[in-house]
Amino acid sequence: MSPKKLILIIFVIFMSYAVLRYNVFGDVPASDIPFYVLNKVLAYGGLLLLGIAGLKSTTSGRHKLGVAAAYCLLIHVVITLTIFSPEYFSKLFEKNSHRLTLPASLSLLCGALAFVCLIHLWRVSISKRKGTDLSLVSGLGRALLILAAGHTAFMGFNIWFSPSTWPGKLPPITLFAFTTAIIFLWVTHKHKRPDA
Repeated sequence: MSPKKLILIIFVIFMSYAVLRYNVFGDVPASDIPFYVLNKVLAYGGLLLLGIAGLKSTTSGRHKLGVAAAYCLLIHVVITLTIFSPEYFSKLFEKNSHRLTLPASLSLLCGALAFVCLIHLWRVSISKRKGTDLSLVSGLGRALLILAAGHTAFMGFNIWFSPSTWPGKLPPITLFAFTTAIIFLWVTHKHKRPDA
């Protein structure tokens, strides 16, 4: 399957899921689809594409998916910074305050460190002209996945174990993202082991 087709399929599937969960079954207004809801899809899509890129056997495939992942995650960061407020992310703030909760602070720290790892991988990738192979800097790709898992876990763990609160009984995207990061960590660990 071509990278363009894979990217399109991922976008269509998870955009449909997000609209169904947050707008149809949830209480997020339709006016938030182009920014707030799309932001969730870009975040998860970027993580998924990054993990798939690291498993590609060809330099061209790694490069195209890796660049798409980096752009998705860059847009995710920009959108998040634009709308970051108690109105959109109430669970990250103390009640009646603009101060972050401890889990929110840890989540944002993990997210910021993961983004720095991504930028460094991208920079090394461009300078070495080898695509976006996660092994360009030893262990950095796996560190990025660990940080992504931490970012999503600290942000969403408090609702993961309360299915009754899920709109339409649909799991939150943070749970998908955490699970995806852990799966890619396991796969890359097995792939890197000489006896695997």
